[in-house]
Parts: sequence; structure tokens; C-alpha cells
Amino acid sequence: MGTLFLSGGGDKEHTEKFDAEFREWVGQTKPLLYIPIAMDGLIPYADCLQWMREVFQPLGINDIVMWTDLHRKSAADLQQFSGVYIGGGNTFHLLHEMRSSGFDAVLEEYIKGGGVVYGGSAGAIVLGSNILTSAHLDENEVGVQDFSGLDVLDGLAVWCHYERENDELILRYISECETPVIALPEESGAYFQDGHIKVTGTKPAYLFIGEDKVELQPGVEFNVSGSADYDGAAIFGDRQPFNDAVGHMQSIEGYPGAGDYKNLETMPKPLQIVGYLFVGIMALLLVSIAVVGWVLQ
Repeated sequence: MGTLFLSGGGDKEHTEKFDAEFREWVGQTKPLLYIPIAMDGLIPYADCLQWMREVFQPLGINDIVMWTDLHRKSAADLQQFSGVYIGGGNTFHLLHEMRSSGFDAVLEEYIKGGGVVYGGSAGAIVLGSNILTSAHLDENEVGVQDFSGLDVLDGLAVWCHYERENDELILRYISECETPVIALPEESGAYFQDGHIKVTGTKPAYLFIGEDKVELQPGVEFNVSGSADYDGAAIFGDRQPFNDAVGHMQSIEGYPGAGDYKNLETMPKPLQIVGYLFVGIMALLLVSIAVVGWVLQ
């Protein structure tokens, strides 16, 4: 299986750290392939290529090849490149072009053969299980009816340009599509390889499973394989396939151990003593009430 780089989007300042890590991964021995198809009709391709050069030439990648027609391409054609960069834009248009040209199957074969793919915004979303995570930003002007993505992320869908105000939309999406979501703000990214994800960038990513939301700080790693369950029980149960991600529940919003929650052992000593006394008195009171009730019977 190949290595996938998922970027939350933004300008080159937002993705600078992630882009540098991608450059270290692909090296400089082969040219980098750039696919700007998602920008068709939005920004001239020549301007897209200039932007790519401004991003990667300072990082030492000078040989960049751009494809604007995906027809009659093969996985063998992709082997001449160090990696494939799929840029942002309209996700519906991108998926439509990949399907109509047959490039979706070509890219899947390339990934399964160990290829390296960088998806920025729309380019990341299309690698997920479902592209309706972009419906709040992109117009479906090409009439896509099947919203399934390439689904090379073990069932995860990708939400880019994430902001906290998106939480309600994400939960609604999960309720309708029944797929877990990794939400990437601008300045955040993630690597995916053989079911294993590592978060990178300068901002945390977020994992939504059912009604649960898990904060994933940069550097956090977790495995999305090994279990078919993506619900709350899979997080909190004995199996815990996302155990590394949740950090033993320390970053799960709304659960004990999260945020500003404090237990007695973390409080100052005087408060601990008062707390234990209070708990003891309440226990004695409850026992006394039970005994009196039993005697009166």
C-alpha cells in the first residue's frame, strides 16, 4: 500500500510544515506530478503551476510536471514520478473527471503498488469514502450522483478547512452517511499508510465517530484498521482500536479526564481532605437512612 498525505488546505503559509515533510518523503530524484483538475474553470492552469513552483521550489523540488488531461493514463505512467500532488478546487468536478477518464482506477492501482499521493483539500477529500464532506463548500455543477470517493483510507471520510462551527454539519453528515470523519483545519495534515495515521502540521485534527469527537494533536498516531467498528463502543471498549489517538480518553470532549475536569487526586491537599470528608459523611448519612428505614419497618 502506498503513502497518502492529506492536507486541510489553505495557502502555502498554512501548509508550509506539511509540504516540507512531503518533500523529505519524495526526495528529488524524480519529477513531481501535479494534477490541478479541481481548479478547472476557477483559476487558469498556468497560474496553478506557478503557485506550485512557488511552494516547492524553495523546498528543492524544481522539476514539476502538470497533467490537465487524465485520459489514456496508466499506473505505469505514474511510476516516472516521485509522487502525485492532487490540488484543491471543486471536489465534485475532480471526482467526475477522474471517473470519466478512468483515472480513479489508475490512481488506486498506483497507490496499491506503493505510490505516494498528496491530496490538498479537494484532492484529500476525493481519497476518502464519500465526498459529501465538501457539499457545504462546493457546487455539484457536473451532476455527480454517486458520491463515493476512492475509499483508500479504510472507510474514513475527509473534512477539509475544518472550523468548530462545522461540528453540527459533520454530525449530520455522519448520521446520513454512517462513515467516520477525520476533520483537518488549515495548518493541519495527516499521513496515511497501511491503516495507520499520523497527524502533523501546526494545529490539531479531529476524529468524529458517531456522536464522539476526538482531538488529535500533531504527532499523535493511531490505527484505523483491525476493527470494523467506528462507534463509541470501539473507542471506550476493551478493543479500543483508536487507543493511541484518544490518549487514554484524555482528549475526548465531554468525558471525564477531558478539558478542565479535575478529580480529587489532582486537587490541592486541603481540598482533597475536605472532599474525602464530604464523601464519607454522605456515605454515612445514606447508610443511616437505610438502617432507620429498615428498623421502622
